[in-house]
This record gives sequence, structure tokens and C-alpha cells, in this order.
Amino acid sequence: MDAQQVLAAIGEPTRFRIVVLLADGPRTVGELTSALGALQPQTTKHVQALEAAGVIRVQRLGRRRLASLDRAALRQLAGWIDRLAESTEDDRALDAYAAAVASAEQEATDGDGASVDFTLVRRLPASRSDVWHAWTDPLVAARWWAPRHFTVVGCAIEPTRGARVELILREGDGAEYTSAGTVREVEAQSRLAFELSPLDAEGRVLFPVEVDVRLEDGDGHADAGAVEGAVDGAVDGETTMTVTVRATTTEVSAAPMLAGLEPGWSQQVERLAGALEA
Repeated sequence: MDAQQVLAAIGEPTRFRIVVLLADGPRTVGELTSALGALQPQTTKHVQALEAAGVIRVQRLGRRRLASLDRAALRQLAGWIDRLAESTEDDRALDAYAAAVASAEQEATDGDGASVDFTLVRRLPASRSDVWHAWTDPLVAARWWAPRHFTVVGCAIEPTRGARVELILREGDGAEYTSAGTVREVEAQSRLAFELSPLDAEGRVLFPVEVDVRLEDGDGHADAGAVEGAVDGAVDGETTMTVTVRATTTEVSAAPMLAGLEPGWSQQVERLAGALEA
């Protein structure tokens, strides 16, 4: 079945009416002509087009030609449409993002400002030194530090207090987004706290974003254990990573970016886990 051909055939108004009429049962071409209020040659052409597309079957019974729906073909079409209609992970993420944007815009409009404060906990199949390296080596960080559908085109970070942090992401349409800040706290292989705030076209901070990354050995008693989503039963050779992100804005126009922080960071954490497993 050629779905495009079938849909094109059914999409023509008169042919659509024919399909609807045949849904109740087979009819002769003469009966279809009468029901449509059309001339028989015109009806015959539409019937032939539907037959060629595989939507209907025309059987000759003596001097009569009886048209009926090819219901097996329509079931194929229905299955194809059902597959198109199946919700994907990206669809669900988009719905959640839209709801978060609406909430952030309302909070900012109310005058108190919109804010996010969330913690992500992930047990990683790598040592603390490997996870630390993934965060602090710009070449390694550039492999995972972006949400899905974005590419890292610039990355700067080093585990030194006061060092500049910068991340430049490119979307599929070529649009680029820059975030920057400085490292605030460093505890080698244990903690990396920094600012990574979105910048406007002139390089001004749109709203401040604080990120706090903490690493613990897999068999440690993670403070993250009290956080929803933490995992128990970690073993040697694994690392429990806790990422906390806080941001606030009073600008309604910044609400979409603010609302995108949690889904974006969630995807980045998953990409980091995938990179360490590879």
C-alpha cells in the first residue's frame, strides 16, 4: 500500500464521499451516481481512481458493477496512521516543557520572579577520577554537554577557582546559544561549583544560573540518598553524581530558557552516563 497515494485519492471531496457511502456497504456505480447527484461518467472516473489507489474493489456481477471498500487496505492505512500517532519520548518532553514554560511565565508575570531549583542524582559506571575528567577536560565535556538535538561548538572549563566556564551550543537550524560564568568552588574529584548563565547577543547575563556538582564513591553514603531519584546499592568502581541547579529570573521573556534548564540538564546527565559506558 502506498499511503501517500491512498490519502491523495481519498482527499478529493467527491472520492471522500464515495468512501463514506461505501462504508455502509457495497453499491453499484449507478447507486453511487444517484447518491452523489453526479453524471455517471464523472462517478466512473472517481471510482476508477479509488480502485487504482487500492481503496476500493469493483466486481462485475453480470451487467452490474459493484463497488466495495477494500477494508484490508484501509486497516493497513489505519495501522500506519496509528504508528504516526504513537507518542514519543520527545513528544512527552515537549509537552512537559510547554507546561513548565507556561508556569514560569505566570510566575514572572505575578512579579515575584520565576525560579528553578532541582537536583539530579545518577549512579555512574566509572570511577570518580573518570567522572571528574569528563567534567573538567573541555574536549571530553564537549562530547556530552548538550541536550539532544544540540551540538557543542565551544566549551571551556577547568577545575580552578575563578576560571571561566563557557558553553556554546548550536541547534539544527544553525542558531547558537552561549552560556558563561566562573568556577566558584573546587574540591578535587569531589565538588565543582560554578555559574553557567545564558548570555544575550551582546554578552550580557540574561539570568544567573548556579550549578553544583558533587561526586562520591559508589559505596559512600551519598547525601543524594535522601533525594528523590537516588539509587541504593552502589558498589566499588561506581560513582554517585549529584547535580544541583538553581536559577531565578523576573523577565517573562526569559521564562522559556528558565523552564528548559531541568529537561536540558536531565538529557545532559543521561548523555554523560552514556559516554562513560561507551
